[in-house]
Amino acid sequence: MDGKTVTVNEAQELIKKVAVREEKTEEVSLMDAGGRILAEEIRAWQDNPPFPRSPYDGYALRAEDIRDAGKETPVCLRVVEKLWAGEYPKREIRPGEAARIMTGAPIPNGADTVVKQEETDGGERKVQIRKSQNAYDNYCPAGEDFREGDLLLEKGIRLDAIRIGIASAAGYHTVRVSKKVKIAVLTTGNELCFPGKTLRPGQIYDSSLFMIAERIRELGGEVVLAEEIPDEEETIRTSLRKAAGCADLVVTTGGVSVGEKDLVKDVLQQEGAKFLFEHVLAKPGSPTACSVLQGTLVVSLSGNPFAAAVHMELLVRYAAACLLGCEDLLPKEEQGILMTAFHKTCKTDRYIRGREESGRITIPQDKEKSGILSSMNGCNCLVKIEKGRERIEKGEQVWYIRI
Repeated sequence: MDGKTVTVNEAQELIKKVAVREEKTEEVSLMDAGGRILAEEIRAWQDNPPFPRSPYDGYALRAEDIRDAGKETPVCLRVVEKLWAGEYPKREIRPGEAARIMTGAPIPNGADTVVKQEETDGGERKVQIRKSQNAYDNYCPAGEDFREGDLLLEKGIRLDAIRIGIASAAGYHTVRVSKKVKIAVLTTGNELCFPGKTLRPGQIYDSSLFMIAERIRELGGEVVLAEEIPDEEETIRTSLRKAAGCADLVVTTGGVSVGEKDLVKDVLQQEGAKFLFEHVLAKPGSPTACSVLQGTLVVSLSGNPFAAAVHMELLVRYAAACLLGCEDLLPKEEQGILMTAFHKTCKTDRYIRGREESGRITIPQDKEKSGILSSMNGCNCLVKIEKGRERIEKGEQVWYIRI
């Protein structure tokens, strides 16, 4: 091996050494924080809830007062207050008393249980309680969700709807996040036509530019440049220089094989780029290369849409996760059960499209070639078929990566 051909794991390790996170952060509103990478710990500055609250509509009272209550022997208590969510009790509950209380309202001092209204006669001034309860039944204590000082969210995680909800429950309205990784996308090929334009004979519409740009946004990156360029050396050179000058990471497609018009690697070499590797031992997309141009990481993908999608997940996503300092984004292998037999033998690791549900994986049975994208619709994982593995039958275990 010449040192320029690497496995996927070796490629990721080489990328990791170059894609070093810079501590650039900014403060954003929680309303704008979705998909961003948290740059600070989120800790609770008070208990949540900060008071004991009722889980039901009913009556807050002392369990001792209804020790002998039953359907045939109801206990009568005086109703001294009516409490709605958002109101705070004005007085303590004493022996023989109860407060009419609604779901979410604070439980008054002195009360240690809430009887559901279904277990009463619903009285407004006096209430008949028809069931005995223990202290702290139907009682949500202060700090039930989290306590003051608890670590709620760790630095380096990606903020989703639930995590944003947790931060807001703790009283945060802004958070400090890592600045977005700036990524440039360049698709090359005379055969490509920008969608919306009229196809010339021999052309196809460019799917990779839009697919990769959107995936970058999904991963929390910012697309600062997106260009479709022809197989012309000077045009490629100009675009690469511009991309390296404005982005933290450059992604190219096409021009990485051995054809006469495959010019991307040649231009990178002419520009003094240092190649980390030029081939990856994985199909599809084995000509995938990675280099550093003007201090900027460049990942050069195959021009075939599915091959580009595969290494977008294996390498570009990996690089973005490193630059953002976010382990959540790293492509991780998991084990699942294959529900569709696969009988092809692979001389190298192969990644195929799949649909995973509850650890069970099915493989689309048609349109498997690397130039075909439509059969990816509905797929949510890449299934790894390891080198040399033959005739994988239904029910056998395989490795897969969620996408």
